[in-house]
Amino acid sequence: MTHVLALPAGTELVGDYRIERVLGAGGFGITYLAKELALARDVTIKEYFPGDFAARNGSHEAVPRSQESAGDYQWGLERFIAEAQTLAKFDHRNIVRVYRYFRANNTGYMVLQFEEGQSLKTWLQSLGRAPRQFELDRLVAPLLDALALIHGENYLHRDIAPDNIIIRRDGSPVLIDFGSARGDIARQSRTVSALVKPGYSPYEQYAETGSQQGPWTDIYALGATLYHAISGKRPPDAPSRIVKDDLLPAREVALSAYRSSFLASIDNALALDIKKRPQSIAEWRGQLLAPEPRKPSWLQRTIRHSAKKGAEEADKEVPAATESVDAIVPPPPDAPGAKGRLLDHIERLRQKAAAKKAEPALPQPEPAPSAPVKEPQAKPKANALVALPRAIGKVRAAQGLHWRWPKRAKRASRPWRIWPTFQPRWRPLVLKLMIGAAVAAFAVGLQDELTGLPREAGTQTGAVQSIELPRLISGHTGGTRAVAFTEDGRRLVTAGADGTLKVWETANGVEVRTIPLGDSTITALAVSSGRALTGHDDGTLQLWDFVSGQKLGQFSRNQASVWSVAFMGEPDRFLASGHDWIISVWDARAARAPIITIEAHESAVQSVAYSPIGVLASGGADRLVKLWDATSGELVRSYRGHRDFVSAVAFSPDGKYLASGSHDGQVRIWLTSTRRLYRTLAHSAGEIRSLSFSPTGDLLAAASEDGRVRIWNYRRGRLLRSLGEGAAGFRSVAFAPDGRWIAAASDAGAVRLWNTAPLLER
Repeated sequence: MTHVLALPAGTELVGDYRIERVLGAGGFGITYLAKELALARDVTIKEYFPGDFAARNGSHEAVPRSQESAGDYQWGLERFIAEAQTLAKFDHRNIVRVYRYFRANNTGYMVLQFEEGQSLKTWLQSLGRAPRQFELDRLVAPLLDALALIHGENYLHRDIAPDNIIIRRDGSPVLIDFGSARGDIARQSRTVSALVKPGYSPYEQYAETGSQQGPWTDIYALGATLYHAISGKRPPDAPSRIVKDDLLPAREVALSAYRSSFLASIDNALALDIKKRPQSIAEWRGQLLAPEPRKPSWLQRTIRHSAKKGAEEADKEVPAATESVDAIVPPPPDAPGAKGRLLDHIERLRQKAAAKKAEPALPQPEPAPSAPVKEPQAKPKANALVALPRAIGKVRAAQGLHWRWPKRAKRASRPWRIWPTFQPRWRPLVLKLMIGAAVAAFAVGLQDELTGLPREAGTQTGAVQSIELPRLISGHTGGTRAVAFTEDGRRLVTAGADGTLKVWETANGVEVRTIPLGDSTITALAVSSGRALTGHDDGTLQLWDFVSGQKLGQFSRNQASVWSVAFMGEPDRFLASGHDWIISVWDARAARAPIITIEAHESAVQSVAYSPIGVLASGGADRLVKLWDATSGELVRSYRGHRDFVSAVAFSPDGKYLASGSHDGQVRIWLTSTRRLYRTLAHSAGEIRSLSFSPTGDLLAAASEDGRVRIWNYRRGRLLRSLGEGAAGFRSVAFAPDGRWIAAASDAGAVRLWNTAPLLER
């Protein structure tokens, strides 16, 4: 590229840089590719050269075009140098790096890192199709981090557009060509066209003053850039939208499938009214990157439809004031109540049928004399074992489950028999008992399915002993987020919604220490060797010595929420995962930056775990479970099969098995030596939030959103206990080091401890 007023190739600046060629030119400057001679590296050099009021003399010096423009030229030069000083403070992977700035040739120069890649505009064109959701997410998350840092320094980019975002060869984005100084110069010289970029600049940027500009200004520009990415065209100019807003919603112009919340967040960013836009990156990030809400299962949709239909029918059929409603319309089986309500319902149906039979029959016309009259055979009484399944079928039909007990063909000459080969009087008593037990078990199981309530602790088939009633530890105000035992099992460490870390005596529940952690919400907890590691929604990690109450360090890679943390066999080495799809490995003895960064999933990494055999596990909102080498960060293998977001992972003590739980309540056990699925455990009624293996590796505990902690003998695929009342959900579960206690953190605040000795003795 050439420019008539540009410095010629080969020109040296301050003896350190040699101009190679022109990369671009704008109204206020010229950009060159140059060689830094001392380090033999390519750099980008930006020269202050406002074309409207600058010229160049024979010695390459820049001079004002006229005496009248000298003041504007000098004022703009000072703004250019001030911007260079500000940008030099930013040290972020996704913000162009400023190495140096200097004055020469009566103008100013900014030396920047040369970014090899292509602009976002070119990248979109090179795809030949609309970008996929995960491709955009990979770009958006780091750009939001960069803008949050810029805005945190009370600075704005003011020129975000597809041609001012570079996509590196590794696929990462970087913001270039800040427009803050350029905007100030344009306002000073009243060159309004240089203040804006049509389609990408909000209406407040067209004003001669920047008093109404703020983070929402850059949010509009990035929203317009994303609109261009999903639709292939830029939005209408802001001034034309003021007269007549022809902007179509993002969902109508999208050329591919995207999350509904992602499209809605683009529309919010493009609001003309400043107050209707997100006011900060933190406010916008949650909606822009939030995973798609999970859809209800077919059974949940069916039950909801049934409940709605039942409510409508109840409104139409209002019983008379003198009638007993309970006697005529039984409560639906999914209404909360004591066990046995389904059987009560069946009994009422039978009573209702008997009442109908007792009503006087209507007079029937007598048969014609010529027709022979046959005496009707006496109909045998309905067998109870036949009436119960048929009644159950009526209940399921009433619930709208589209399933009916199969009807047998009518027989004119003999009654229906359960076992047609034998007469009822010859039926063995043992056969009666077996059929009765089977039907009763089916009825109880059906009741649990319809009500959505898990069985109570100690009621499972085969239970020999009952686990004692749980001991309660008061926990935290607003809910307990996580719980963990110390290595000796003598103490419990908990993290709560009240922003505190607490240490308790396991034996008596006495509080030993309370440590305030600040205003950010605690999202995760890990304990090792007297240290506690907490993750927070503002992207920070805090490392504490909970014995002395001393804070050992605070770590942060960006502002993306931390979802999960784990120690890696050493008190100074740990890992974390977050909403930015990244797993980061840290060493507290090293610099305040991760020693390994793994781009793990195509969506949020919701859970991580570490095994002493030297591997990491991760579960993501992309429904995948992955195994990683803990030393190199390389992918070992991926596991597929979950139908919903993977929200919890855990290793068995020997590292041979990996358990994963998902939002739909499914738990899967994988062999870490192969890609083979070892076993799938039955569904729960809510999201699996935490998993924990017993120290012996025989048992697996799962804490669920439905207010239950389920304990499995996973090798046999057998549910041993379901603990909890099914009220407040559980967020975390942990076995004691000796396996004789299990602790669970509740949304209600209390920590519950159950004695698991009966299970260990079986």
